[in-house]
Amino acid sequence: MLDSCKLKSACNLPFICNKKINTAGTSNAEVPLADPGMYQLDITLRRGQSLAARDRGGTSDPYVKFKIGRKEVFRSKIIHKNLNPVWEEKACILVDHLREPLYIKVFDYDFGLQDDFMGSAFLDLAQLELNRPTEVTLTLKDPHYPDHDLGIILLSVILTPKEGESRDVFQTQSVRLSDQHRKSHLWRGIVSITLIEGRDLKAMDSNGLSDPYVKFRLGHQKYKSKIMPKTLNPQWREQFDFHLYEERGGIIDITAWDKDAGKRDDFIGRFVQLVIFGSP
Repeated sequence: MLDSCKLKSACNLPFICNKKINTAGTSNAEVPLADPGMYQLDITLRRGQSLAARDRGGTSDPYVKFKIGRKEVFRSKIIHKNLNPVWEEKACILVDHLREPLYIKVFDYDFGLQDDFMGSAFLDLAQLELNRPTEVTLTLKDPHYPDHDLGIILLSVILTPKEGESRDVFQTQSVRLSDQHRKSHLWRGIVSITLIEGRDLKAMDSNGLSDPYVKFRLGHQKYKSKIMPKTLNPQWREQFDFHLYEERGGIIDITAWDKDAGKRDDFIGRFVQLVIFGSP
């Protein structure tokens, strides 16, 4: 049994309106070790071609992550059931040096499950000509299977120096540069879920019991409860908080599983909850 979802207003909590970002790609001997100023990188994620099929129907639900170092700086929308997706999404990223690559990673969205990796590439910004729009084609690869053909991603990019502006001023101005980039980092509320207990769950093991745990998913956010061994009436008493980014709310997908060592876990059941922002 799941406790009701509680929404906490985020109006009195601090927002992260912008982030300092380090981007780069391959190398360029002409770029000094310490760049004199800031850069602005405007990216248009255009489309993918011949992407890898990860679903049983021979298709995928791809989306793209852009990362610098270990930080995610932008995430695209999901294009359902398409190996040749068209995004045409724009992002504005702030750069304070050109020493780290911009990584592009593509995933297949799996509702209630772990998303499947579809390939990655990186862009060397130091190879770009400043102030000039550049069309970029990136070949996706899997480091574990380098010979696999995973398709391509097409981008348009412009790298612009901002040498005459201080970092503080540039960061303030960056709040207005891209609505999509800003929305990807600002949350509008918190969905708080308390997982209390399960009752009369289905027995999935030969001993007439299960080792149940619960997965929660809201958009790209995921949580997993602890595993309760050998019981059909587990007591969890755990709480999970999700950030609510969409203005109209979202859908929480809740699935119960039986943990099986050495093989695929057994699916017990699913519950889907619609969350409306501002509802009691």
